[in-house]
Amino acid sequence: MRITRLSIAFFCFQAGLLFATPVEEQIHRYINQVEIPRLSDIYPNATINISLNNSAALNYLPDCDNKSIQISNQRPEATKRTNYEISCESPIWKSYVPVTQTIMLPAIKAITPINRGQIISKSNTDVGEVDISSLRGHIFTEKNPPYGLVASRNLRINTFITDALTTPPTLVKKGDSVLITARSGTIIVKMNGIALENGVKNQQIRVKNASSGRIIYAKVVTDSEVLVNY
Repeated sequence: MRITRLSIAFFCFQAGLLFATPVEEQIHRYINQVEIPRLSDIYPNATINISLNNSAALNYLPDCDNKSIQISNQRPEATKRTNYEISCESPIWKSYVPVTQTIMLPAIKAITPINRGQIISKSNTDVGEVDISSLRGHIFTEKNPPYGLVASRNLRINTFITDALTTPPTLVKKGDSVLITARSGTIIVKMNGIALENGVKNQQIRVKNASSGRIIYAKVVTDSEVLVNY
């Protein structure tokens, strides 16, 4: 009797393995034909790897009559961990498979210590590969470098630079002489002024008209010009 039970148990286990293999194959086909191309469109030039965390659980899934399952990503916006929903219509069942994604992208990193307030340039940076899920903020690339931005904190060697670690440089400082350009339709008037506060590009700052003494708000355009639209 015991031998019979063992035989039945072994048969069921083998049947489970026979079913699990095509299910796992379908999931890997979904990864290669759907998920990797989708992520490649979002992250061009990325090296993408996707792995199943608990493929052994597939051994215990019921058989699917037509051997074809439905698969969908439950968190398509995820960069690290997500779940795939797998389901069958006959018989009706549904299960979830945890998945880990690695998205490696070439990005700009520091090759020397960069102090807070220091300008980021080509001379103190280089390109390396990084898993974007390990970073806070958006990376900079060779096509979109951070050159000219200022470090908002001290950066150690091999720190990958993101927008969370940078600030725009101060173009206009308090007390600087600036050219005020006032525009109303096709009419443009220029006058001299004095900046009353620091400002970065596109920031609105207070400026004093050197002739009239009037204080206005103007947008920083360059290190010597501000713009007023009427």
